[in-house]
Amino acid sequence: MKYYCLVVLLWALLLQPLTAQITDSTITYEQYLAQVYEYHPIAKQINLQRNAARLKLVKAQAAFDPNLNAQWDSKQFKDKRYYDVLNAHLDVPIWNGIAAEVGYNYNVGYYLNPEHKVPQDGQAYFGIKVSLLKGLWTDDRRVSIQQAKLLGQSSEIDIQLALNDLMYEAGKSYWDWTKSYNQWKITSESLGLLQEQFEITKKLSKQGDLPAIDTLKAFIQVQDRTILLQQYLLELQNTTRKASLYLWDSTAAPLEINPMATFPVILIANNVTPLDEEVLTSRLAAAENHPFLQYYDFKMQSLAIDRRLKINKLLPKLDVKYNFLATDQFAFYEGEYGGPTENYKLGVKFSVPIFLRKERMDLQLNTLKQREVGYSIIAKKQDLQIKIANYFNEIQSYATQTELTVSMVANYQTLLEAERTKFNFGESSIFLVNTRESQLLDARQKLVKQQINYLKSKTAFSWSAASFEYGATN
Repeated sequence: MKYYCLVVLLWALLLQPLTAQITDSTITYEQYLAQVYEYHPIAKQINLQRNAARLKLVKAQAAFDPNLNAQWDSKQFKDKRYYDVLNAHLDVPIWNGIAAEVGYNYNVGYYLNPEHKVPQDGQAYFGIKVSLLKGLWTDDRRVSIQQAKLLGQSSEIDIQLALNDLMYEAGKSYWDWTKSYNQWKITSESLGLLQEQFEITKKLSKQGDLPAIDTLKAFIQVQDRTILLQQYLLELQNTTRKASLYLWDSTAAPLEINPMATFPVILIANNVTPLDEEVLTSRLAAAENHPFLQYYDFKMQSLAIDRRLKINKLLPKLDVKYNFLATDQFAFYEGEYGGPTENYKLGVKFSVPIFLRKERMDLQLNTLKQREVGYSIIAKKQDLQIKIANYFNEIQSYATQTELTVSMVANYQTLLEAERTKFNFGESSIFLVNTRESQLLDARQKLVKQQINYLKSKTAFSWSAASFEYGATN
């Protein structure tokens, strides 16, 4: 058994962990994905993206924050005070294109413009500004808030897509690790049996029951299997480290799988079964709500919001502004002419581009983008349905292939046992025994590959339908 022990020792030296270790004896697929979902940095970004979406919404809402303004102009020339003009006001935007304003004017001076004359102690006012055409039903500020709310919802879709891809890549890495481990384990067992066969052959040769050449044949077979084991050992080393790549702890520190204490599952052929057709039907129906399609739906909603703004910008700009003026400083409704129909300031502003080329082209570009997204939705639906159906077909096919391979392994096992019986009675040769053993090993390795293909297809099936449960293989 010295070759077997040598390989195990070599494995231990090559796979020494460099960081914190996972030392559970066995990690199942469900446990592995749960660990990835709980602690992987990409999964940790979920709350960051949600916070970012919330902050962007608050940023957009800032467009409706009250705005305090003040302006003071003064002129002094040759000992004359020409004028002092002070205006302070608070603007309060309201949703439907309306803004309220409260202000105070204090203007004095020898050469004061007559339109700036106010009572001696200044004059307060409050008023309102209304957009009657462009900006009445929607404007840039309201669209920014609507888009920010939509972004908050679509960020959840981005999170789902990122997690779906993460679980898919992690799942594939787990099955690669499982494949390498099972192949290494099978080859290790085979090497152990060959070592025993070599010892028996060497003993019989010394007794004169077998020619010395049979001992050499048995030894060559041991050497060949040792080389094969080292190849699987290298593959196991690489897949173990890749599987560790997705594992982190609660402190965001990477974890390293301890190869001498932690192993993936040992494959069991009877767990490989085809899926019911109802599973495919339900997954195809659920694909209508696939995160990718929801992403395009949010994009279409965003374009619809933007389209309403583009249409509104085709209208002329007509703004009406009314200010109710105080009779004296802060005194409103004082005196015979103190009402809002006597003391006021009224203004109307109208403008419209003659050709509206920019506005019309913006609207047409929006229409083209909506069509583009519509075509993307149709293509993505078809792509998802084909992927889901294809992966389902792979699962069914690999399940059938695995069942046949199980039978083939059993038949090769029977042939090997029969050949060994004949060898013990002197009716066979070490060459035939080794041939049967190699055939059995090849069949067992093929069975491992078929099972891994089946399990990978199930993982891809979950990925294509975005149906990972982070704790189930379907």
